[in-house]
Amino acid sequence: MNILTLYDGLPKTRQLMQVLKDLNDGALAIIPTDTNYAAVCSLGSKKGISKLYSLNSGRHEKKITLFCADLKNISLYASVNNPSYRLMKSLIPGPYTFILPASRLVPKMVLTKRRTVGIRTPDHPACLTIPAELNTALLAVSVKEIATQNEDSVLSLEGTFQNQVSYLFDAGNIDSESSTILDMTGNESEIIRLGKGRL
Repeated sequence: MNILTLYDGLPKTRQLMQVLKDLNDGALAIIPTDTNYAAVCSLGSKKGISKLYSLNSGRHEKKITLFCADLKNISLYASVNNPSYRLMKSLIPGPYTFILPASRLVPKMVLTKRRTVGIRTPDHPACLTIPAELNTALLAVSVKEIATQNEDSVLSLEGTFQNQVSYLFDAGNIDSESSTILDMTGNESEIIRLGKGRL
């Protein structure tokens, strides 16, 4: 595992370019978000997706989300009606997860039985820059969901994921409050979980 020091939320340019290349080739990385750390892979890499699901104990449902750079990126992977678009525009980037009907660009192995997808645009440079540079979404799972114990430091993350993840972005300790989840599959949005962030 390579632990990368961050400058304004990102590693040095040369290091970031290597991370992007390796993500395209199926590597996993742990990056900071505006709520906690998340393990991520490129949505365009089947090898990376398989590794992430293996890290997630084979669970293909729940807790797995897409990190998208912006609303334009989100609209590629989900069906967004006008009311949802306006609400999302006012909330992102931020600590919100939106449950939306998935588009055909979402790989079948990522879909839930409901054919919906959870999407986030976290307010952190790593979460915004990497999907934009890769020109695809990141598939992500919170380390809180996959760790066997509470992972609240870079040292503990390194110890747990040393042999499974290629990169760890060192942002120090992060507030571990969960994101707010909004189900936007119906006519009106519904709060599924009230977490970090105001509505």
